Amino acid sequence: MLTSRSSGEAQRNFQFGVANGLLFTLAETLMDPTLVLVAFIGHLTHSPLWLGLVTPLRDGAWFLPQLWVSGYLQSQPLKLRLYQWMAVARVFAWGGLALAAFFVRDPRSLLVAFFTLYGLYALAAGFGGLSFLEIVGKTVPPPRRAVYFAWRLTLGGLAGIGASVFVRWMLDTGGPLPFPYNFATLFALGWVFATIGLVLFSIIRETPDQTLPSRASLPAQARRAIQCLRADRNYRHFLSLRGALMIAGAATPFFAVYVQQRLGGPPGMVGVYLGVYTAASLLANILFGKYSARLGNRRTMIIATVAGLLMTGFVLALMLAAAPLGLSGWAASLWLLPVFALSGIREAGQGVSAQTLLLDIAPPSERTLYLGFANSLLGVVLLATGVSGVIVARFGFPALVLAAVAANVFALTSSLRLQDVRPALAPHADLPRVEDPLPGAGNQPHPAP
Repeated sequence: MLTSRSSGEAQRNFQFGVANGLLFTLAETLMDPTLVLVAFIGHLTHSPLWLGLVTPLRDGAWFLPQLWVSGYLQSQPLKLRLYQWMAVARVFAWGGLALAAFFVRDPRSLLVAFFTLYGLYALAAGFGGLSFLEIVGKTVPPPRRAVYFAWRLTLGGLAGIGASVFVRWMLDTGGPLPFPYNFATLFALGWVFATIGLVLFSIIRETPDQTLPSRASLPAQARRAIQCLRADRNYRHFLSLRGALMIAGAATPFFAVYVQQRLGGPPGMVGVYLGVYTAASLLANILFGKYSARLGNRRTMIIATVAGLLMTGFVLALMLAAAPLGLSGWAASLWLLPVFALSGIREAGQGVSAQTLLLDIAPPSERTLYLGFANSLLGVVLLATGVSGVIVARFGFPALVLAAVAANVFALTSSLRLQDVRPALAPHADLPRVEDPLPGAGNQPHPAP
């Protein structure tokens, strides 16, 4: 049995992890890559190539380094130290980005500064990302992980609703500050919230691992990972699902840009879209967290995939109906409201269950390898989605939407082939009891005390 001290420490770790998620969700609402950052880059250049690089740069740099990092991290008894060092780098990069937006005036120089600093921030996040997932795997019992991620996103979503109103006010044509000071203010506030969140997660108390694999080179890790991939069919279907969803999501940053540039939608609707997205994500997070034990991570991912398919279907319908029905301006902008609501459901489902499902699939003895290889491979996929801007420039926006529809269909097929994996607790597992944090979650089973 655990002592009251160790139980209290587990509760403290849980709360700090949730607070970290709240603050980071709030910070990333203020700097949402598919709306705010794309709008910022749109003031500096109209090139679809640069617009299409924002989201792949952030996500690809987070995923890509993790197989290489796994060879080092698996030999470390404390995974938190790497996270702490990378937190320092992220604070400096994000702060530099805010300063650049305030003081750099030349559009080309500001564009270079943005991608340099944002790239450094994303890369540091990638080096610390595997450490983050390992700490979650060590400190949160398997049955509580979906609730843990749902609670992080739910609190962040609540705060994000207010943040989206603030974003709309700042970016509206009649807003209080002109460009670039409006965006610089958003960046600075995001930096404040992110810094506090990084500090909170950095003081989580982690128990050192007793049995450690030796440090391995990147080629050795890659060979072992390929063997795991060949042997584990569920792992293969998971990677197919996640990769297809990432390809499908490459079109999302262009939805609002398309309506504004081609159909005359008002720029202030960016804040409205962000509010709809945040509210839908919040409600979905609450429901996914409440029913996580009943649904399971596989079903949640299926729901997210269906939402993505419907989302791209709505945009395809707008493209086909805009000319015959004369849709433009406010009418075209309002058409996107259900699109961003479905986007919120899609992202909430992935946020709650994607990493949780991967933690469930990965054997504890090979968790670092499974996580590192999966995230690095998906990072390659995300970087490849950077060609979305090239597709728009060369073939037009409809080609990108059709590719997104096809990717969503493939993702749905992969999700249906997954086997439901729900790790059971051992009868006498010494796991701390953590109170259900979500409203109405009291019917979910607690881990044994």
